[in-house]
Amino acid sequence: MTNAGSDLTLQAQNAVASRPSHHPPEELLIDYASGALLESESLLIALHLGMCQDCQTVFNESLAIGGVLLDALTPSKLPPGLLNRTLAALDSEKLNNKTVAIKSAPGFGSHWPAPLRRYIDENRLKKWRWLPAGFRALRIPCGDDNSGRVWLMKAPPGRGPFHHNHAQDEWTVVLEGGFSDETGTYGVGDFGYAAAGEAHHPIAEPGEGCVCLILVRAAPVYSTLPGRILAPFIRL
Repeated sequence: MTNAGSDLTLQAQNAVASRPSHHPPEELLIDYASGALLESESLLIALHLGMCQDCQTVFNESLAIGGVLLDALTPSKLPPGLLNRTLAALDSEKLNNKTVAIKSAPGFGSHWPAPLRRYIDENRLKKWRWLPAGFRALRIPCGDDNSGRVWLMKAPPGRGPFHHNHAQDEWTVVLEGGFSDETGTYGVGDFGYAAAGEAHHPIAEPGEGCVCLILVRAAPVYSTLPGRILAPFIRL
């Protein structure tokens, strides 16, 4: 796992967990534990893990299984001095981590999980991008990861994107409020996974709306005329 992934894991384990109703597929948790996910994917899984006791259990079990498998491997002879160089590198990384202060996100996100606030702080993100019909968006850069684009999306109460199909899979983690679609109702901490070819029409909760972190692989294909007309103005 990359250094960024390791940081996300530690921060997720230290977060206060709740019991969301919707979870990522178990194979994604296993991939996350093994370090097989990309940076953008790891960010969304880390946020969900930090708010979900059930998935933390699966994650910890995956780590334990990986440890057993490693113990069963036949040891290989290491080059001279490799252990000392590795320990020195780890000590250096710990010192570097201590100098990285995770400041509060802009006022609208000061209570979001630490892994996300760190991305916002390091990239000096301060303002929402305004979209039609009262929606807001904020792009979260994830290095050179070409797996997709990560966006914070804010939907006003009782509204949502037009009915659309997914050309590729899309991941969602709810940070505030909630939304409902054909697959159920999603609240804070819930993980939404829309596979390629699936269609839905999410609507934000009527009281407080919804704020989500979304991993977008490809532009949605809108199935209504208003959606197709407005698509050029809301492209993510």
